[in-house]
Amino acid sequence: MDSEFEIKCPKCKKMVNRDRVVKKKYVCYECGAYFRVKTTNRIRMVADLKSFTPWFEDMPVSNPLNYEGYEEKLAETREKTGADEAVTVGQCKVFGEDAVLGICETRFMMGSMGHVVGEKITRAIEKATELKLPVFLFCCSGGARMQEGIISLMQMAKTSAAIKKHGEAGLLYCTILTDPTTGGVTASFAMLGDVIMAEPGALIGFAGPRVIKQTIGQELPEGFQTAEFLLEHGFIDGIVRRENLKKTIYFLIKTHQCREGSYAEFRKDAEIHFELNEILKERSWLTLPRTAWEKVKAVRQVERPAATDYMEYIFDTFVEAHGDRYFQDDAAIVGGVAFLGGQPVTVIADVKGKDMKECQKRNFGMPMPEGYRKALRLMKQAEKFNRPIISFVNTPGAFCGIEAEERGQGEAIARNLLEMSALKVPVLCILIGEGGSGGALATAVGNEVWMMENATYSILSPEGFASILWKDSNKAQEASEVMNITAQDLKRLGVIEEIVPEFGGADKKSVEAIGEYMKEHIKLFLEKYQGITGEEIAEQRYQRFRNF
Repeated sequence: MDSEFEIKCPKCKKMVNRDRVVKKKYVCYECGAYFRVKTTNRIRMVADLKSFTPWFEDMPVSNPLNYEGYEEKLAETREKTGADEAVTVGQCKVFGEDAVLGICETRFMMGSMGHVVGEKITRAIEKATELKLPVFLFCCSGGARMQEGIISLMQMAKTSAAIKKHGEAGLLYCTILTDPTTGGVTASFAMLGDVIMAEPGALIGFAGPRVIKQTIGQELPEGFQTAEFLLEHGFIDGIVRRENLKKTIYFLIKTHQCREGSYAEFRKDAEIHFELNEILKERSWLTLPRTAWEKVKAVRQVERPAATDYMEYIFDTFVEAHGDRYFQDDAAIVGGVAFLGGQPVTVIADVKGKDMKECQKRNFGMPMPEGYRKALRLMKQAEKFNRPIISFVNTPGAFCGIEAEERGQGEAIARNLLEMSALKVPVLCILIGEGGSGGALATAVGNEVWMMENATYSILSPEGFASILWKDSNKAQEASEVMNITAQDLKRLGVIEEIVPEFGGADKKSVEAIGEYMKEHIKLFLEKYQGITGEEIAEQRYQRFRNF
């Protein structure tokens, strides 16, 4: 440090003006690197002014192993940092909404977790459960506290058990991983959030780079164990920038509040638009009929609007979540939380891509096992917080390559069918393009299933059908005409409940009208389930498929 007005950036090593860094929420204005933030400053970033009330500040010193010099070390650290321990917990308001806040402090023995840290976090989560409040925990730690040995290790199980009870009460637990988050903290409360976010560039891992090198001699590659690496590999939902932190926390509180029978507010809007929708519906049948093969070719066009195009006109806000928490984030399936006229919903969507680069990124809309596991994770979360599920289906089928088989494609699809059948929230599935085989069904087990006017839904592709039955894939056009794969065929067979008009054909010109039509009809769908119990919703879905 050259002067009291300058500090050194941890990344670019330049001396930068302290006031400018503070104004940017402790982000380097030269390179964008994140400075580590003191607890008091973190509270100011996310809590309403003077709303934070600390809990459990007077906990006795813990030295379970009678480690020599440990108590003196603790006293010295308290004096130096002004903090009583490596975590601060309490209650606050975020834009007026009550929440429990926990913040780990790296300046206090690298945020290591001893008995007091584990106890404060556990008590905070227990109290949050009693008060029925969400918990947001900023994680930052070097791991277990060596001076407390096995007792420190036990805090991993203790905090995890408290999180389990909090979750069983239907409450939101969210973690924000900051630099660094490692060791026993990573292997317990840090990675157990209903939603897991991370700050850009944060070091996150079970064993840190130094431990790995000294234990097994491995040098980690550049970018390994960063927030960005974890996002790519499906372990976190997203990366959140500091300027968006408070708004993100508020959004999460509002979208994860358990509520039942909240669809009545849609009635007025639905009535206002009912006449318009009836007119639009009449218009839709003025379009010229297409053959099955023409529809197959139409839905395969890269220009055909994707779910994300319609979502812009259906939902007020959509925030994407990422990853299956096991292996990777599959870009073929997009999922997250949205608002529809004030009602939080969970959205799942197959996405193919609009150009070659995006199609390759999204694997042409063919999900891998991790895509289905991501979808299921989000659907189970929706059930926990009583959010209806809207699923947009558009896939030629599940990916069938070596990688998919190695990672259990069949099991992933089967698991989705099993779990979706019993979800205790309304599930609406809309086929907007191709519905290919079990890969489509894996996200289409709904209380109702709708199809767009020119969409298709089939046991497999016409090419595959012709190849199996007639030993000639060139007869795909002929096969499409006998497979009964169009919306009109499937409405007649009772496989779908409603046909969504395309107003002449889904394209850039009609996407807004189609989206608005879906929006109003989805509201009507949700209104049907007002006052119906979760058990009744699941039983209705069971009977729907039982009748086939």
